[in-house]
Amino acid sequence: MEVRPWGTFEVLCKNEKFVIKKLVVFPGKRTSLQYHNHREEYWIILDGSGRIVKGDEVLGVKKGDFVKIEKGEKHRIENNGSNDLVILEVWVGDVLDENDIVRLEDDYGRT
Repeated sequence: MEVRPWGTFEVLCKNEKFVIKKLVVFPGKRTSLQYHNHREEYWIILDGSGRIVKGDEVLGVKKGDFVKIEKGEKHRIENNGSNDLVILEVWVGDVLDENDIVRLEDDYGRT
Protein backbone atom coordinates (compact mmCIF):
# COMPACT_ATOMS: atom_id res chain seq x y z
CA MET A 1 0.00 0.00 0.00
CA GLU A 2 1.25 3.46 -0.94
CA VAL A 3 0.48 6.44 1.31
CA ARG A 4 -0.17 9.86 -0.23
CA PRO A 5 -1.17 13.18 1.41
CA TRP A 6 -4.77 12.64 0.23
CA GLY A 7 -5.09 8.96 1.25
CA THR A 8 -3.77 5.60 0.06
CA PHE A 9 -3.66 3.37 -2.99
CA GLU A 10 -2.94 -0.28 -3.55
CA VAL A 11 -2.09 -1.91 -6.87
CA LEU A 12 -4.31 -4.97 -7.17
CA CYS A 13 -3.19 -6.08 -10.66
CA LYS A 14 -0.61 -4.78 -13.13
CA ASN A 15 0.48 -6.01 -16.53
CA GLU A 16 1.44 -4.52 -19.92
CA LYS A 17 -2.20 -3.85 -20.90
CA PHE A 18 -3.81 -2.41 -17.75
CA VAL A 19 -3.39 -1.48 -14.07
CA ILE A 20 -6.08 -1.93 -11.43
CA LYS A 21 -5.80 0.06 -8.20
CA LYS A 22 -7.86 0.57 -5.07
CA LEU A 23 -7.84 4.23 -3.96
CA VAL A 24 -8.94 5.50 -0.56
CA VAL A 25 -9.42 9.27 -0.34
CA PHE A 26 -9.69 10.48 3.24
CA PRO A 27 -12.48 12.87 4.34
CA GLY A 28 -11.67 16.50 3.49
CA LYS A 29 -8.83 15.53 1.11
CA ARG A 30 -8.47 15.65 -2.66
CA THR A 31 -6.03 14.56 -5.33
CA SER A 32 -4.20 17.03 -7.56
CA LEU A 33 -5.92 18.50 -10.60
CA GLN A 34 -4.15 16.56 -13.33
CA TYR A 35 -4.28 14.88 -16.71
CA HIS A 36 -2.53 12.02 -18.49
CA ASN A 37 -1.12 11.96 -22.02
CA HIS A 38 -0.92 8.20 -22.45
CA ARG A 39 -3.79 6.58 -20.58
CA GLU A 40 -7.52 6.59 -19.92
CA GLU A 41 -8.86 5.92 -16.45
CA TYR A 42 -12.07 4.22 -15.39
CA TRP A 43 -13.36 4.77 -11.85
CA ILE A 44 -15.98 2.73 -9.98
CA ILE A 45 -17.09 4.21 -6.66
CA LEU A 46 -17.07 1.33 -4.16
CA ASP A 47 -17.94 3.24 -0.99
CA GLY A 48 -18.51 6.77 0.25
CA SER A 49 -19.36 9.88 -1.72
CA GLY A 50 -17.53 12.88 -3.11
CA ARG A 51 -16.99 15.15 -6.07
CA ILE A 52 -15.04 14.63 -9.26
CA VAL A 53 -13.73 17.31 -11.58
CA LYS A 54 -13.96 15.90 -15.12
CA GLY A 55 -12.99 18.43 -17.77
CA ASP A 56 -15.14 21.50 -17.09
CA GLU A 57 -17.76 19.53 -15.12
CA VAL A 58 -18.01 18.89 -11.39
CA LEU A 59 -19.86 15.64 -10.69
CA GLY A 60 -21.26 14.39 -7.42
CA VAL A 61 -20.50 10.68 -7.03
CA LYS A 62 -21.61 7.95 -4.64
CA LYS A 63 -21.33 4.19 -4.19
CA GLY A 64 -22.10 2.38 -7.46
CA ASP A 65 -21.27 5.29 -9.81
CA PHE A 66 -18.89 4.90 -12.77
CA VAL A 67 -16.75 7.62 -14.40
CA LYS A 68 -14.51 7.46 -17.50
CA ILE A 69 -11.58 9.90 -17.78
CA GLU A 70 -10.28 10.36 -21.34
CA LYS A 71 -6.60 10.86 -22.25
CA GLY A 72 -5.76 14.54 -21.82
CA GLU A 73 -8.89 15.29 -19.75
CA LYS A 74 -8.22 17.20 -16.53
CA HIS A 75 -9.59 15.51 -13.43
CA ARG A 76 -9.56 15.46 -9.64
CA ILE A 77 -11.17 13.38 -6.91
CA GLU A 78 -12.40 15.13 -3.77
CA ASN A 79 -13.85 13.57 -0.63
CA ASN A 80 -16.25 16.13 0.80
CA GLY A 81 -17.97 13.50 2.95
CA SER A 82 -17.32 12.26 6.47
CA ASN A 83 -16.27 8.69 5.54
CA ASP A 84 -13.49 7.32 3.32
CA LEU A 85 -14.17 7.51 -0.44
CA VAL A 86 -13.12 4.15 -1.93
CA ILE A 87 -12.58 3.87 -5.69
CA LEU A 88 -11.56 1.04 -8.00
CA GLU A 89 -9.38 2.67 -10.67
CA VAL A 90 -8.43 0.99 -13.97
CA TRP A 91 -5.71 2.42 -16.24
CA VAL A 92 -5.63 1.53 -19.94
CA GLY A 93 -3.07 3.04 -22.33
CA ASP A 94 0.43 3.14 -23.79
CA VAL A 95 2.23 4.28 -20.61
CA LEU A 96 1.05 2.70 -17.37
CA ASP A 97 3.14 4.31 -14.62
CA GLU A 98 3.12 7.30 -12.28
CA ASN A 99 5.31 9.32 -14.70
CA ASP A 100 2.23 9.97 -16.88
CA ILE A 101 0.85 12.55 -14.43
CA VAL A 102 0.78 16.22 -15.42
CA ARG A 103 -0.25 18.21 -12.32
CA LEU A 104 -2.09 21.49 -12.89
CA GLU A 105 -2.86 22.24 -9.20
CA ASP A 106 -1.76 20.45 -6.06
CA ASP A 107 -2.67 21.16 -2.43
CA TYR A 108 0.51 19.42 -1.22
CA GLY A 109 3.23 21.22 -3.22
CA ARG A 110 3.95 18.36 -5.62
CA THR A 111 4.91 19.11 -9.22
